Amino acid sequence: MAEAAPPRTVAIVLFEGFTVLDAYGPIQALGMAGQRHEDGSVQRFFKIVTVARTAGPVRSSEGPSTVADYSFADLPGCDLMLVPGGMGTRALINDAEFLGLLASLSKKSAMTTTVCTGAALLAKTGLLDGRSATSNKMAWDWVKQQGEAVDWVRKARWVDDGDIVTSSGVSAGTDMALAIIARLHGRDVAERTARGMEYVWNDNPANDPFV
Repeated sequence: MAEAAPPRTVAIVLFEGFTVLDAYGPIQALGMAGQRHEDGSVQRFFKIVTVARTAGPVRSSEGPSTVADYSFADLPGCDLMLVPGGMGTRALINDAEFLGLLASLSKKSAMTTTVCTGAALLAKTGLLDGRSATSNKMAWDWVKQQGEAVDWVRKARWVDDGDIVTSSGVSAGTDMALAIIARLHGRDVAERTARGMEYVWNDNPANDPFV
């Protein structure tokens, strides 16, 4: 039997005031995606790590903290980066140091993804200029102000622009994560993952009931 490919490393960016489901919806989907072999072993397709300006507990908008495994400086590297949204984005939008760390990690990653107002942070780095993207409709006008050179797509559950994939508000991140699984490992894996989560996957990026 051929040796299994190593799992792709996904770095979830944390900051004070991130939204829990923005991060944990995709974590659940990506963390469950895999293949069960006849001997009962499971090959996981993704390895999930967390990263923040400083390693250690990071408090969410909803209250509970999540431990950042790495600081940006110590992160060994990743294949995918995910930036959640949350009220904390309002404070970070003018934090040049944080935006620089975000941009640097994005440029080193094969794919960068955002959920909700995480797109505002990525837009502020300039990395979305000339690209198509979407974000939370309740914060739409504010997000657009952070990147006037971005092709903002209002009616979209998520927007796949190749190596940058952005999603709408909160739960849309889970739909986006399943779409990424389908792109990288096949639709059957994405559907099996959604069933395992008992999650009804909105698999149409243009089907945005909250626009």
